[in-house]
Amino acid sequence: MPDPSVPPVRPRDPRVDFFRGLALIFIFIDHIPDNRWSYWTLKNFGFADASEVFVLLSGYSAALAYGLGSQHGPLRPSFQRAFRRAGVIYAWHIAIFAISAVMLYAAAQVFNKPAYVNNIALQYLTADPLTWTLRALTLTYQPNQMNILPLYVVLMLWFPVMLLLFRRGVLVALGVSLAIWAIANIYKMNLPAYDTGKGWYFNPFAWQLLFTTGAAAAMLARSHELTGRRAVIAMALLYVAFSLVYAAPWVPVSWLPDHRLLPQELLGTVSKPHLSAWRFLHVLALAYVAGSLIPATAQWLDHPVSRAIALCGRNGLEIFALGTILSFLAWIVLWQLGNSLTMELIVSMAGVVAMAYAARHMTERKTGRTSAPVAG
Repeated sequence: MPDPSVPPVRPRDPRVDFFRGLALIFIFIDHIPDNRWSYWTLKNFGFADASEVFVLLSGYSAALAYGLGSQHGPLRPSFQRAFRRAGVIYAWHIAIFAISAVMLYAAAQVFNKPAYVNNIALQYLTADPLTWTLRALTLTYQPNQMNILPLYVVLMLWFPVMLLLFRRGVLVALGVSLAIWAIANIYKMNLPAYDTGKGWYFNPFAWQLLFTTGAAAAMLARSHELTGRRAVIAMALLYVAFSLVYAAPWVPVSWLPDHRLLPQELLGTVSKPHLSAWRFLHVLALAYVAGSLIPATAQWLDHPVSRAIALCGRNGLEIFALGTILSFLAWIVLWQLGNSLTMELIVSMAGVVAMAYAARHMTERKTGRTSAPVAG
């Protein structure tokens, strides 16, 4: 008799791992302050950025890892796994916070540059170390660039509630999730953050919609072919094109017009903290287009570089943690050695290679076998 605490093994979709890994690489590049190579990441070519991609695919992956096995069986094993995962994510967040704080305070002292501390909002620790450390431990203090994992902790705590809703139907779960998102946006409902006074940067009440939608896609994919419908593909492509035009002018493309093609005030506030509907629809459109036009058997997904990126996606938590620390290290290196375009390329590529090799090493340890080389 199968163990109910272990969800059934399902084949991994290489597209999910690849795009999750690509999102992590974009997040690393975007997190390096003043890095001009970030001009070429997703955030400059539409409403959404790599954060939305990562959360959507995390919901999809979490449903496969913790939820599908309990759709008609006992829920307790999935609850336990989700709570344990939340605890692991919390521990990684605190470790990142501690390592980054020590590294940046040391850099500020050695190079006599308080900006290493002040620009990341770590100066509160100097004023009152005990109070702000306790606030960091309770997630009510999140320095800049250290606010995604707290969101992920809450999303994993939301996961058991989501599973209960899924038992009543996918549409019920999505309806409740959408209602929570709407209330959060209308009434600005958020969790407290003492350093900003405005609540969490990633409002969990809003961002749970993206996570739930990803999980719903995984649930529905068991019995329905969600992608490949021409009318939906056409609408998704039109929306992606609209988002691209709205994001103009594109900073890296100097020969294009230097004025916006559409007025910035046309759509109001395209809020990232509260997951604006424009951003939500954009990432859904991108996901639908990718899922429809890129088959899981695409040969390029088996290329060594693609496999290296996919391994980053398979080890998302660890690679995100490494990328955060490397982004701070890259910032220090660039400030001390100069922010030339060449140096920015060198530190960006060095960080990506380090993430890829770390992902391969972790995969080898988990599987107990040697994986394919990262690069041919």
